[in-house]
Amino acid sequence: MFTEKEMSDALKWLFDLYQPEDYEAYDEEEVGSEVLCLPEICMALRDKVGTPYEYTIRTNLDRGFEYRGKELFVQRACLLYTDMEISVFDMVDTSYNRELWLLEDMSFAIVHNVSMVVKSEDYYYTTEYRSIVKLLKERDDLFFTPESLMEELDDMCIPQWESEATIYEL
Repeated sequence: MFTEKEMSDALKWLFDLYQPEDYEAYDEEEVGSEVLCLPEICMALRDKVGTPYEYTIRTNLDRGFEYRGKELFVQRACLLYTDMEISVFDMVDTSYNRELWLLEDMSFAIVHNVSMVVKSEDYYYTTEYRSIVKLLKERDDLFFTPESLMEELDDMCIPQWESEATIYEL
């Protein structure tokens, strides 16, 4: 349901997978979810909740073709983290990413994403394909540092700090 308590508990579980030595600058007071402002992060996550699809085509052209394939999950989700593994930036920007999604049942899914963007100054066409790799269940499934996740979560809160975000009752 994406309540503050559920999201906070899920994020605490995720950070509990890390060991103190996983942190670059280990400090007992700055480890895990304790250093995060979870109410603000939950508000930012709630704003990003949506229905991800296996395949999408998007454009800003007036008569452009838009498409959504099957739902990726059988529930709503929120993209938490993206790690670009391979990319080519030329006339067409192409990337292969690994993503971490928070699902509505408060589990985490690891997803591969292939994205291609054709753009000019005035228009763009984006096509994305996503496939589920697996549910994140244990420490060995982590593909990012705790600091990189904390930075991503903090960045999500910037619109709130600058009074540009929608406020939700959680």
